[in-house]
Amino acid sequence: MPRILLASHGGQSAEGAVRVAGLLAQRLAATLEVLAVLEPIPAVDYGFIASVPPTEEQYQALADALRAAVGEQLRRGGQGAFAPGVQFGLATSEIARAAREHGAALIVIGLGPHHLLDRAFGGETALQLVQVASTPVLAVPTNATALPQHVLAAIDFTPTSVRAARMPLLWLEAGDVLELVHVAPDGPPSATARLEQLKAELARETRATIQTLELRGDPARSLLEHAERSQSDGITAGTHGYGIWKRLTLGSVASKIVRLSPSTVLIAPLGSITQA
Repeated sequence: MPRILLASHGGQSAEGAVRVAGLLAQRLAATLEVLAVLEPIPAVDYGFIASVPPTEEQYQALADALRAAVGEQLRRGGQGAFAPGVQFGLATSEIARAAREHGAALIVIGLGPHHLLDRAFGGETALQLVQVASTPVLAVPTNATALPQHVLAAIDFTPTSVRAARMPLLWLEAGDVLELVHVAPDGPPSATARLEQLKAELARETRATIQTLELRGDPARSLLEHAERSQSDGITAGTHGYGIWKRLTLGSVASKIVRLSPSTVLIAPLGSITQA
């Protein structure tokens, strides 16, 4: 039975992730595990007096409050009585580690506010997690209430992009759509043959409709513009294994999509291809 790891802090940005993770676990008959991470509170020195870090008892009280907040959120999301696990440490590292150790097939996490500018300039956990995890990450916007039914898969024919495209086949049903989209600079060569070959391969694994599309221009911008035109509710992409600093400074298609997509995003990092 597959395992899904839902990461939540009990806040508004994780409301959609809770709903979607529950629906996904139900459809896949998967085991849903819930993790909340209490990050250390740094001592701050403003040049006058340093704050005193919390005692062990105070940290335990904070952990209890976090567990209660996430538990209440799970009840609101229709998950019933559920005791989330609480870990201490850096959120992204603890979530990625828990996913590896528990053999999770997928991490589900909140994507943050629907308004793009609220996310575009933030250091949101979803983007940071994509950069360190070896497990596919499903980042869900706050307002999501259902599993994506029309998914755009960004295809550059790398193993991670194909891995990411294959993941939605776990939940897509007859009548749903997976659209394989390849974006290239202006001019030839065409990727039609390769797209059709991949379409035929994936079609054997699903009852959903699989379509193909070639676009020209900047990959992230072209994908997001097409997502708006087609009113799709999900995008997938793979990462290429660049280091964190390089990806943060130079950007990547996956990072831009996580920052700017108003809909659910599924990212397959480089390490995830060993789980296929």
